[in-house]
Parts: sequence; C-alpha cells; structure tokens
Amino acid sequence: MLVGHSMGAAEVVRSLTRRGDERVKGVVLSAPTTPFLLRTDENPEGPVQAATAEAARAVMCRDIGAFVEGTSGAEWFGPGHPVSAGLSDWTRRQFFDTPLQVLLSTNETCIEADLREELTAITVPALVIQGDADRSAPIEYTGYRTHGLLPDSRLVVIDGAGHGLCMSDPDRYNKEILAFANTLPMRASRADGHSASVSGF
Repeated sequence: MLVGHSMGAAEVVRSLTRRGDERVKGVVLSAPTTPFLLRTDENPEGPVQAATAEAARAVMCRDIGAFVEGTSGAEWFGPGHPVSAGLSDWTRRQFFDTPLQVLLSTNETCIEADLREELTAITVPALVIQGDADRSAPIEYTGYRTHGLLPDSRLVVIDGAGHGLCMSDPDRYNKEILAFANTLPMRASRADGHSASVSGF
C-alpha cells in the first residue's frame, strides 16, 4: 500500500500511472493537492489564480518568514485539533531549512500539475482522508474532487482538522488507514517468495 500526504498524494498518483500498479493493492491520498489547483479557462474550479501563485513565490524570495507566517500558522493543524508549540515550530522550521529554489520549484509544480485524467486511471482501491478545515488544500477543491474522479475510493473527512491532520490527530488518522488496509486483498506471493505489494509506511 502506498500512502502520500499533500503533494505526496500527487506523487502516488504519478507513480501508479507511470510504473503501473502490479505491486500495489491500495493507496491513501492524505490531504491531497490533487486534482489540479491552478485556475484556468478549462479548470474554473481551480482555487489558485496564476497571479496569486506568482505573488506568493515573490514573497518567498523576498522574505520566507513572511510566507511562513501567512501559510503555516496554528491554522495549519485546524482549530479543532491543537498541537504543542514545539510541534508547530518544528513544522514551520522545515520551510526555513529547505533551499529556496526547491521551495519555489515545488510550489510551482504543486499548483500546475494536472492529474485529473490520471486519477480516473487509478483502478486500485483508494482512501482519501482530509480535514474539513484544511486551508492549504481546501477540501472542496481537492479531496472532494479527487474522490469524485477515482473509480474506486472512500472519503474520510475529519472535522476541524487542517492540512497537518496526520500530526494533529494521529490516533484517528492511523485508525482510518489501518481500517482501510484491512479491507484490501491479501498480498499475493510470487514464485521467488517475495511479496507482490509495496508498503508506503
């Protein structure tokens, strides 16, 4: 089973459409940025306008601290799931520790990647899990749409949770993933004795 959080969910989708799903029994898309964040004429549902994205990257270049303050505050975890100041600070520190060019390229790719068609090609069972207070990837533009495009998926919405739901509500989060994993077919064994599935944990 493959598990991907945030932009990692897009990487899971891309991995399956590029490499196939022969060794994968199911996927978990956690607070996904899929299917397509950029607003275009043929994607009017996209929540991010090109000018807004460019302005955000300009702030990154000028003052990464200002960008972090505006995007990774307490709201990142959601009003219904407070976390310690230490965990919040550690999360924010990752932005400062990442090279600026990596942040810029990651942001651009995250917003401009169009995985709508690829999602419809995913045939293994999928779990989409997200908080309804996700400000980084609002669920109405991401989780709900992703769930609707997947041929075989289950949607779990955690009330009051933000983008960092895997850290703010780990008990519920892990419970839902394990419950989903238990619904997947048993792993087949190949002639060489190795398991025919991949773990994302």
